[in-house]
Formats: sequence, structure tokens, C-alpha cells
Amino acid sequence: MSDFGLLDTSDSVHLECIRYCFLLVISKDLNEVCNIWNTHCVRGNNRVSCPAGKPEVLFFQPEVHGARDCKVSLVDQRELNDVEREYSQRPPELGVSQEFLTIARTAVGDLKLQYPPRNKEEGTELFAAIIMYIERLV
Repeated sequence: MSDFGLLDTSDSVHLECIRYCFLLVISKDLNEVCNIWNTHCVRGNNRVSCPAGKPEVLFFQPEVHGARDCKVSLVDQRELNDVEREYSQRPPELGVSQEFLTIARTAVGDLKLQYPPRNKEEGTELFAAIIMYIERLV
């Protein structure tokens, strides 16, 4: 998109728009990759001592393949939640500021656009339409 002059990576509005238009598409694709990885079969290796099998089964039921369970129980879930609250923050909804989210949702409604996009082509069209909508506001 940068090569075609559609995306300006030095423009914060463009960066917010790219997140808004592609975050869910990328997320869907990554979930698909995770699913494929976790259900594929890992072959055994004669050079190293490593169990073979599907990663998901090896993790949740290691004994099925003669492996041992190496998971460690967490101390106290409440304590972990306290640490999470103190040292992390929730990412913004859809990866964008509330101000941009309001503008983008208005653009989607006014222009009767498809949201969320189902693929990169729809994401690109959505991006271009929202950017043009915002440029007309300014």
C-alpha cells in the first residue's frame, strides 16, 4: 500500500486506519495458522529425545505419547490477576484510539461500507474509503 501511494506510514491517521481495517483480518489468519500448527503431526527424530505427535495432544495429554507433563501450576489465580492489573494495560478496542473509532464507525455507517472486512482486498477498499472520508472532513 505504501508502494502504491495509498498508505503514508508517517501519518498517525493512516496508521490508526490500517489497524482498524486489518487487525481482524490478520487476527483471523493468525488463528487459522495456530489451528493448523496445533493439529499437525510432529515427526519423531532419532537424533534428539523428543516425543512425536500433534502439539495440542502433546501439551494437554503428554502421557498418550509416553511424554511427561512439564506444566507448572500457578500460585494463586487472584495473585496473578493483581499482577496483571498492576503491570499491564488493556489494548485499545480494535487497536485504535476512541476518537478514531468514533470517526471510522461514522464513516462506515455514512458510506454503507462492509465492516469487518473479510479479506485484504476488502480491507484495502475500506482503508481507502475511510481515508478519503476523513480528508473531506478536514
